[in-house]
Amino acid sequence: MKKILLCFSLTVYLLSAVTIDELVKNTNENNYDLKSIDKSIEVANHQISLSKKWQNPTLSLGLNDLWLNDLSSRDKEAMQASFIGLSQVIPTGSKLEIKEKIAQKDRNIQILNLEDKKLELESKVYEYVYTILLLERKYKLLESYEQNIKKLETLFTSLYKYQKVTQNEILNSQISALDISLQKQNLKNMIDNSYLKLEQITYTKIDKIDENIDIKKINLLTINQEHPKFKTLEEMANKSKNMADLEAEKKIPDMMLNVAYFQRDSKFNDYVNVSVSFPLPIYDTENTARLQAKMNMNETNDRLEQLKHNFLMQGEILKNSLNSSYTNYSLIEEKIIPIKEKIQKNIETYNSFDKIKPQESIKNLNELISYETKAIDELQKYYEAYSALLYFTNKGIK
Repeated sequence: MKKILLCFSLTVYLLSAVTIDELVKNTNENNYDLKSIDKSIEVANHQISLSKKWQNPTLSLGLNDLWLNDLSSRDKEAMQASFIGLSQVIPTGSKLEIKEKIAQKDRNIQILNLEDKKLELESKVYEYVYTILLLERKYKLLESYEQNIKKLETLFTSLYKYQKVTQNEILNSQISALDISLQKQNLKNMIDNSYLKLEQITYTKIDKIDENIDIKKINLLTINQEHPKFKTLEEMANKSKNMADLEAEKKIPDMMLNVAYFQRDSKFNDYVNVSVSFPLPIYDTENTARLQAKMNMNETNDRLEQLKHNFLMQGEILKNSLNSSYTNYSLIEEKIIPIKEKIQKNIETYNSFDKIKPQESIKNLNELISYETKAIDELQKYYEAYSALLYFTNKGIK
């Protein structure tokens, strides 16, 4: 019956636990920062369709050749008339096509911003999840440590009756127990806040996390050359080039077509005026704007190369930190802890023959727990670097 209840409890636990992949999916679906960028993409798509349209025409209504001393006189002169007119700017060259390309670049930049934000949030999800798992593991170790301290206090109280320990040893064990309580409270606060931070970006209430803690050494680090940050700067450079092309096209100015219909008094015939106007590009202001756009393009390309260099260096720094934590963790787990376990076994064996004081057993056990805590600390450093590397490499870790 106990086995059935245990299996049932484990099944319920696993069903209620959430995985990292599920949390990342929830973040992508529910995070309002991502939704805001999504809306910006919709606006950018609308802007593309608008970029291909002509400017709105201008409607003109009016009267001309009015007599100031007799506004009612509308039949004194042949030029007196009421009129309605339309003016339309007609783009020349390939300006509209270039404007469409610029609008497409703006849309692409928003899409890349969305992908970059997803990578950033995914990295945070990994960081918070492993922080929670490792803090919970450390909390359990502290509970074991607390039990050992209480046993030590009980032992010292018993030995004190036989004057085998001093009162200070009892008081120190009590202080150690209180210190453990403080550490547990701080850990609990950190765990609770980490759950809240995770809920803040995933919009998911989380009680349990189902994820394995497994580490490995990185032999090859591959920086993602298609990283959204890189692609964003590439799109910005291309946009600056398009803007330079647009300024060059402005040397062939747009044409303004004006058409007006004039209605005169019945004794005079109506008539239509048609005119065409366009600015004269004599001051060469387009070249100034074109030069500025080219400078922006060159500056953006330099920023791209600097960013790639920074990504590579930061990736190597994180890789070194990760591998250092892996080495330290392996040393503690494979070398130090087995030796301490062997010492513990020897102490317990010799204690049976009263050759070593009983408190030596608890002291060594506490040292063992201390090294297990250090191993968890190395794991935490490992996963802090690992989570950050996910952003730089887009999971290009081997």
